[in-house]
Amino acid sequence: MSPLGGRWLVPRLGPRRGGVHTRWAAPGRRPRRDTPAISAAGRWDHFVDKGPGGSRSYAVYTPPGLCHGTAVPLVVVLHGCTQSVKDAALGTEVNAYAERAGFVALYPQQDAADNLRLCWNWFQPRHQARGSGEPASIARITERVLRGRGKVRLDRSRVHVMGLSAGGAMAGILAATYPDVYASVGIHSAPQFGAARSPMTALLAMKSGGPNPQRQGRLAHAAMGSRARVVPVIVFQGDADRTVWAGNGDCVVRQWLTTSELAGGQGRRYDFARPHAIHADRAVGGLSYQVRSWNDDAGHPVVRYWVVSKLGHAWSGGASAGTFTEPRGPSATAAMCDFFDECAMDRDGVVTDPAGRHTASKARAWMHRVRGLRRSGFGIVTNPDRRPG
Repeated sequence: MSPLGGRWLVPRLGPRRGGVHTRWAAPGRRPRRDTPAISAAGRWDHFVDKGPGGSRSYAVYTPPGLCHGTAVPLVVVLHGCTQSVKDAALGTEVNAYAERAGFVALYPQQDAADNLRLCWNWFQPRHQARGSGEPASIARITERVLRGRGKVRLDRSRVHVMGLSAGGAMAGILAATYPDVYASVGIHSAPQFGAARSPMTALLAMKSGGPNPQRQGRLAHAAMGSRARVVPVIVFQGDADRTVWAGNGDCVVRQWLTTSELAGGQGRRYDFARPHAIHADRAVGGLSYQVRSWNDDAGHPVVRYWVVSKLGHAWSGGASAGTFTEPRGPSATAAMCDFFDECAMDRDGVVTDPAGRHTASKARAWMHRVRGLRRSGFGIVTNPDRRPG
């Protein structure tokens, strides 16, 4: 999966494996429900948002059993190139975590009219700024969901965004341009903020990591403007990735360490060569990994960096029912959900309503149970449009 658009920039990947496009509900009309096989456990609804820049479709998964009146987190999931929102849900299994940990999942969809390969246009300048292009569209949809989930109350201090490849790059852009909306971010196999400003420089960045990460860190801080704050970031990178080469992970981490230094103020310094903690292990599926962590003076997470050995351009620990997944790796979804649980925006003083905090700290344990059940409905998900991978 190349994080770029345009047929000439993307190698042929064979037949598309994502879910077929569906009819989206028009504004003001009751959303269409998917078949029971895809949404048996909760609600999987499709909507269309009509904004100043045009229409964008999105899906929302609401798990069953959420306590009415209790604020729960919102996790925004950004798919990669050639993927649909359904494909992203199948591969990441985020909805299984939503069921067990108690949060709502939001999936914005890129449109082929904006990018033929369904990539988010992270490499174009107008899609790298607040109030412009795709960041504004995704932030607008996020706000719409926050305002309108009926009996389900969402916690504005616990809105998180995660993505793979082009979706990971766009997630990083959202963290820099809308730090007042997104409490923390998960970036999987993607370039750093502002790594490119054209398709050609994007290809170079994907191979080399892009411009100096300290410079890009300063640009990300400038993009935050008066809303600047430390946005905790978790990064996943495979050392065998030949689409977004492994050096990109280091650049993303260095960039966000610089941004966090500037946003945190008070002379804070984070040294890439001196993380506060290092942990190495091997996933149940067989791939080994190393985790490095940088924290602030109070012990709150700033950056967490997972490097997975022998992982190519794929979602680590993902389900084979989705595309671009590697089931043998440690679960990126589990790691990101656990990380998000540590990151509420209220500690930075940006949001003052931390009521109803819904914990997801045991999501990893729950996931093993979900996979053991081997059931449909986003535990191990059955896609009605095609056979599981």
